[in-house]
Amino acid sequence: MLHCPAENLVFLHVPKNAGKSVRHAFVRQAGLSWSFLASDLGISEAGAEQAMDQEVEVPGLGIVKPAHLPLPIIADHFPQTWATIRSARSFILARPPRDRFFSAIMQRLGEFADKRTLRADDPLVREEAARVCEWLDGRGAFATVEYIHFSRQRDYADNAGERIVSAVFPVDRIDLAAHWLQAEAGLHLEFAHEHARREPRKWASALQPVARILGRRVLPQRLRKVIYPLWRNSGVFADAAGR
Repeated sequence: MLHCPAENLVFLHVPKNAGKSVRHAFVRQAGLSWSFLASDLGISEAGAEQAMDQEVEVPGLGIVKPAHLPLPIIADHFPQTWATIRSARSFILARPPRDRFFSAIMQRLGEFADKRTLRADDPLVREEAARVCEWLDGRGAFATVEYIHFSRQRDYADNAGERIVSAVFPVDRIDLAAHWLQAEAGLHLEFAHEHARREPRKWASALQPVARILGRRVLPQRLRKVIYPLWRNSGVFADAAGR
């Protein structure tokens, strides 16, 4: 969640929905406050800003990521954050569920299985999707870190059957959110949103094990950081849109 006190404005970050693009725009062009989270966690405001990108332990809730908290969780465990949301204008970005689920699967495989360059048709993708669906089946709002990217989008807009946020915009029309922010809060924000997923071409799949060994065991970290974007933008990879 981001809070601009001068404009009395809140952005709720639905995981996998361009939240980083929005945050970067707000950091560049608006004044943010983290006092709501500082009060709820009992830490300094500087500590609260850092905690947004970390995992923290909350009594009665366990380990969570403050940046990705659904409204029912906030309402039950973060009183000052909840009060801030209820008193402000707020918005979220929403994404077609199938696209969002697939993106979350690919991120999960990268974070927890160290599989960061899979093709969409790799059997591991289908197997992991089935495991996640089994875990999600019949589950309500949750903040479990390992599955937070699969949380329901409606849990960032509604609570107990009530619409809480002021506005919802499709992630592929982020320009509409920019127009709304200009009209509602006088904020002129420019959103840079480009996160097209890249995947190895089918003929290049055999190169991946060798590339991983070189990247993790042979090349120094500084050199890896230079080479990695060049590698991902080379002819070995292609945009995965539509697959």
